[in-house]
Parts: sequence; structure tokens; C-alpha cells
Amino acid sequence: SDYNGSAMGGMLSEFMGLPSVSSVSKLEIEGDQVKVNREVPGGFEVVEPEMPFVAIVQKGITKEPRIPSMRGIMMARRKPLKVVEPAAAEAMTEFVGYVPPQPKGACKMVDADNVAELVDLLHNEAKII
Repeated sequence: SDYNGSAMGGMLSEFMGLPSVSSVSKLEIEGDQVKVNREVPGGFEVVEPEMPFVAIVQKGITKEPRIPSMRGIMMARRKPLKVVEPAAAEAMTEFVGYVPPQPKGACKMVDADNVAELVDLLHNEAKII
């Protein structure tokens, strides 16, 4: 939905007022209990969130897409379409302010042949070496 930007799920959960679990790689539902495997740096984490929640799943969580049956397609044709008007975006956003970034220090140019000056700058001014 957002070209792997991982922003849509968080925005949806905030808009709906529900908790979310991101990076979901496996989802098991048994009755009213849910067990979720999510990817974290270095492995997996298993969490059991309370329902309802928004699961932000990883690409490839399903092996193959489900193809609807002909009966399902015909039943869907008979159902009424509910048209929902979009909410005004101005009502959901509030401009707080703008603060420009702090200016960075001046750039010093060092001649490629002047290695001694470069070492002196890195040692005395930048305190890198």
C-alpha cells in the first residue's frame, strides 16, 4: 500500500485509535487469543497483543494469493456498495511550527598534496585522530 515505506500501518492504527504490531512475519489466531511473530534485529520476537489491533505484516506472509470462487464473485455482485465520503484533511492536521536546522560549521579545503595540514586539522580541531 505504501511501496514498502512502512508508514501506512502506523498511520492507520493511530487514526483508528488501536495499538499496532509492526514487522509481522507470522500470525496465529486461536479463538480470542493471537500469537504474533515479528522480525527484530537478530531474530524474532513473539508477542500476544490484545484484540483489536492493527497487524503491519511483512511482504510474503502468505504463500500464494487466494483466488475467489465463482460463487463468491456472484454473491459479491449482489451486495450493496457503501460509499463513504472522505474526511477533510485539514481537520486531521495541525501546523505546530517550523524551526530551520542549525547551520553547520564552515568547510575547510585542504590541498591533496598537503598531508601534514590535513593530519593537523584532524588531530587538533576535529579531535578524530
